[in-house]
Amino acid sequence: MTDFLNTMSVAYRSAFGADEAAEHARIVARRGAELAHAELCQTRNGSAVCLVTDARPGLLVLVTDALLVHGLGIRSAQAYSRVRPDGRAEAIDFLELHQSDHRAAAGVGTSLDAPELEAFLQTLIELIAEDIRASSRPSAAPVKSVPERRVYFELEALHRGEYVLLVEAPDSPGLLHAIASALHAQGARIVACQIGTDGGRARDRLEVVSIDGQRLSAADLCDIQLAVLESLPG
Repeated sequence: MTDFLNTMSVAYRSAFGADEAAEHARIVARRGAELAHAELCQTRNGSAVCLVTDARPGLLVLVTDALLVHGLGIRSAQAYSRVRPDGRAEAIDFLELHQSDHRAAAGVGTSLDAPELEAFLQTLIELIAEDIRASSRPSAAPVKSVPERRVYFELEALHRGEYVLLVEAPDSPGLLHAIASALHAQGARIVACQIGTDGGRARDRLEVVSIDGQRLSAADLCDIQLAVLESLPG
């Protein structure tokens, strides 16, 4: 179990006790060479599915697709990843499931039994296998699209209690004026900024504060983000 814990994040080690981690280590070991492996395990909130598979882009989409096939949805989830001794990235997810409306209406029991779990796992394996085949096929060159407009707050700055707005958009006359006007309308002002353009694309970093000196709430940040996005030319 020690080897397993050493590959897991601090967040995982904080969330689970030694007995739980030992059970998870055994489940992970039983995966073997399978594309995916799943077993029921106990959490502090009750029964959950422990799912083990290679970490891959779009994994959650494949998991939810497989659950929908069997009339299940995710009530809550905890997702972790680790680097195995062979260098492969492995996802270890804990899924608390609920039945879909049509299962509930049909009076199907809430607990997931072994045959249902096996059916879900088989569907997921088939979806993963198809995803692997699709990603290995040669694809046509992507069609160049219109440059994307993005407006978002820097997460690391938010953790420090600072509000740093990042704006990426096609460069155009009056862009900074539009951004500043939108901020002012939302009760915010720029106290520092870094303005740059690369290949006709503006990449601006704006430190903002509330005009009245108050902290900005999550709702305020969302309003600012949407207002600035809507103000961008084009």
